[in-house]
Amino acid sequence: MSAMTPEHARSNPAADPSRGRRGSLPADSERALRKRAEAVAGESAGAIPENLEALSPEAARRALHELRVHQIELEMQNVELRRTQEELEASRALYFDLYDLAPVGYFTLSERGLILEANLTAAQLLGVARSALAKQPLSRFILPEDQDIHYRHYKQLLETGAPQAWELRLLRKDAAPFWARVEATTALDADGASVCRVVMSDITERLRAEQEIRWNAELEQRVRSRTAALEAANQELEAFAYSVAHDLRAPLRGIDGWSLALLEDYGAHLDTQAREHLDRVRSEAQHMGLLIDDLLQLSRVARAQIVPRAVDLTALAHTITARLQEEHPGRLLEFVIAPGLTSAGDAHLLEIVLTNLLDNAVKFTHARAQARIEFGKIEQAGESVFFVRDNGVGFDMAYVGMLFGTFQRLHKAAEFPGTGIGLATVQRVIHRHGGRVWADGRVGEGASFYFTLGGSHEK
Repeated sequence: MSAMTPEHARSNPAADPSRGRRGSLPADSERALRKRAEAVAGESAGAIPENLEALSPEAARRALHELRVHQIELEMQNVELRRTQEELEASRALYFDLYDLAPVGYFTLSERGLILEANLTAAQLLGVARSALAKQPLSRFILPEDQDIHYRHYKQLLETGAPQAWELRLLRKDAAPFWARVEATTALDADGASVCRVVMSDITERLRAEQEIRWNAELEQRVRSRTAALEAANQELEAFAYSVAHDLRAPLRGIDGWSLALLEDYGAHLDTQAREHLDRVRSEAQHMGLLIDDLLQLSRVARAQIVPRAVDLTALAHTITARLQEEHPGRLLEFVIAPGLTSAGDAHLLEIVLTNLLDNAVKFTHARAQARIEFGKIEQAGESVFFVRDNGVGFDMAYVGMLFGTFQRLHKAAEFPGTGIGLATVQRVIHRHGGRVWADGRVGEGASFYFTLGGSHEK
C-alpha cells in the first residue's frame, strides 16, 4: 500500500480515479450510456426516410420535437451530474478536514510497524513534518524505556486481532517527552493487505492532574493526621492547664498564707533578716502565681475560638487607659488615642493585645516626669498599621528579636517587674488574626509597637 496523505489526494487527481473533468462520468457509466444511446438511435433509424426532403411538415415537426426533448433531457442529466460531482467534492473535502484537524493523531501502520499514513495532528504530536513520517517505524519516536510495552501490545494485536490500548512516552522533536495513549485495531486496505489503524492522544495533562489529585489526597490525609495529633496535644495541654490552675495554685496560696501567718504571729520574735526572708518567700510565691496566670492566658489564647465582629478599638483603648489611670494615681500619664479606630476581630483577644501593650508603655515610662503614650494608625503600602508608642526607656534594636519570645526580658526584673509572657501573648493573638507584629525603639528615646490584623479583617 503506498503512503498517500490527504493533501496528496487533494492535489493529485491521478491518485483518485473518480476525479477527472468536471461533469464527466466514470468510464463504466459512460460506456453504458453510449450503448443505450446507440440502441435508441438504431430503433429510430428506420423511421427516418433516406430523403429528408420527403418528410411531411407534420413528420418534421415531430422529429424536431423529439430532438428538443432529448436535448433538454441531456441538459437536465448534465445538471444533475454536476450537482452530484460538487456534493462528492464537498464531502471529500469535509472528510479530509475532519481527518487532518481531528483532536487526536491518526496513523496507518504496516504489519512491520512502518507509518503508511498520518494526519496533521499526528505530525504535530511528534513535532515533525507529515512528509517525514512516511515509511518511518513508529518505534523510532518511542522512549527507549517504553519500547518493550509497545512491542508486546503490537505483537498481541497482530496475533489475535483483538483491539489493544496502552500508554507510553513518546519523543517530541526538540521538546521533552510526553505521555500518550495508543489505541489500535487491525483492518484491510484497498488492496486487501493487513494494516493497523492507530489512534494516539496526548495524556500528559491528564496524568499530571491525576498525580496532583493523588498528592492532594495524601496531603489531606497528612493534614487529618496532624489535626488529630494537634487535637490530642490540645487535650493534653488543657489537662495540664487544669492541673496548673488547681493543683499548683493551692500550694502557692499556702506558702504565701503561712508565711504571712509567721510574720503576723511571730514577727516580734524574728530578727530583721528573717522577716526579709519571709517577705521574699511571699513575693516569689505571688510572682509564681502571676506567672501561672499568664501561662494559662497564653494557653487559652492559642486555643480560643476567634469570633470576628466589628471592634471599636478607640473605645476599647479608652476603657483600658482609664483603668490604668486608676491603678497609678500618683503618675502624670498622657494618653493620646486616635478617634475612629475600628477593625474586625475577636473583641476579647484584641482587648488582651491592647492591655499588654498599654500596660507595658505605662511600666517602661515610670522614670519620666510626664509619660506620653499614643495609640493610632498609619497606612503602609495600602495596609492599615496600628501602633502603640511611648517616650519610655526604649530598648537596644540589637535585641529586638528577643522581644516576643516567652520568658524573654531586655530589662532587669527588679527595675521593671513582669513575667516575660505579655508580648508573646500579643504575638500569638496577632498571628491568629492573620496579622504581623513588630517593634522599633532606641535606648532612652522610647519604643513603638506596630501590628496589623490581616487584610480580610481590617476596616
